[in-house]
Amino acid sequence: PPFVMAYTLKPGISFCHVAGRTIFLDLRADRYFCLASDAERSFGRLAAASSRAEDMRILEGLTHQGILRAGDTGSVLQPCPAVTEVRASLLDAAPMPVRPLQTLLAGMALLRAPLRLRLFGLHAAIARVQARKARLMSIGSERETLAHAAAAFAQLRAIATTHDQCLPRSLAVAERLLAAGVQAELVLAVKLQPFAAHAWVQWHDLVVNDRVDAVRDFTPILVV
Repeated sequence: PPFVMAYTLKPGISFCHVAGRTIFLDLRADRYFCLASDAERSFGRLAAASSRAEDMRILEGLTHQGILRAGDTGSVLQPCPAVTEVRASLLDAAPMPVRPLQTLLAGMALLRAPLRLRLFGLHAAIARVQARKARLMSIGSERETLAHAAAAFAQLRAIATTHDQCLPRSLAVAERLLAAGVQAELVLAVKLQPFAAHAWVQWHDLVVNDRVDAVRDFTPILVV
């Protein structure tokens, strides 16, 4: 019979399954990682509530590494939930008129996001988005507000480089949309063979700040 052990993920740790492997994200350490094969098997049995006595040593080791912590007997280890499959990108939408103030606010957000990441780290940046989302007072014209905000950031793509900047750029877009009352989602995702990480902002089935082809091969590992 399974040997019952109660563990849960340590706060700041999330995971997803990609190409037969389990990929983890540690927000506090700002790193993605996999487990050794024996540890990955033990973790898989733990998540499936089918742990064995021989898994105990490995799972205790994962607690010492800061991946797991002792939890309630009802604890369930769940991978990051999937987001709505994207259907279209706002970058492909018809051009929208953008007021200078919207462009200014978008530009300021683009300047602040990488600075905050460097100063305070990924965990603090994600916590900021989560806190802002928890306080959000949604508006009735989300779609229109979203389109104008997305157009402002799209206008800045010509003057603000996007190379290796998907995370700070997506943080900036998410914060501006939340400030405007739009219930957008910040998505951090990964793929294997070779490993790559990506980030984008999504509203229902629309990608706000990227192309559909650029995100469809990635599996979400954290959705805020």
